Amino acid sequence: MAPTPIADARSPSERIVEAGRRLFFEKGFQNVSTDMLAREAKVSKASIYKYFPDMAGILVAVTSAEAVHFFAAEPVVIDSRETLRSELIRFGTALLRFLNRSEIIRFTQLMFEQARENHEAAGQFYDAAYGATLEQLAALIRQGQEIDALNTSQSAEDLAVQLVGMWEFIPMVRVHMGKTKKPFAAPEVWATKCVDTLIP
Repeated sequence: MAPTPIADARSPSERIVEAGRRLFFEKGFQNVSTDMLAREAKVSKASIYKYFPDMAGILVAVTSAEAVHFFAAEPVVIDSRETLRSELIRFGTALLRFLNRSEIIRFTQLMFEQARENHEAAGQFYDAAYGATLEQLAALIRQGQEIDALNTSQSAEDLAVQLVGMWEFIPMVRVHMGKTKKPFAAPEVWATKCVDTLIP
């Protein structure tokens, strides 16, 4: 007697989002049709439109799910200049390791490609990923400013933008321009060099 197939516990909408993620990464958003998505998710085309208004709506849902995993840091208490330095290095190293992951590289490329045509998805991704990362980093820097571990009149928000820019900008440009497959050869070393320009 043949074994009974195990039922898929995921809802149709979850299957559609997961299939969309796989197909968008593999083929690019513009190249994914509703027929292709329905086959991959094992749902009817009518089911797709029951849960999502259009393909851009699926991209927004994929973005929401992906951005949750973009980067999360544990809250810490900054009580000295050295603690600030070490926590910024830890934060930067974790961020750069995250950005080194091939699926994250593909997803950020997808979002940059779609930014002009899918403003809602791109804006949601920015807020949940870059925006959240900047807020967490600014909170660390602000703690350092409150205990006079930083000698600057710049805001914590401006310093966070500058530090993320140093960490990410050129290495990620190299990846997006096809110059390299992995942006950060030594995440901790690069994170430390950038922090040392802020806290010499």
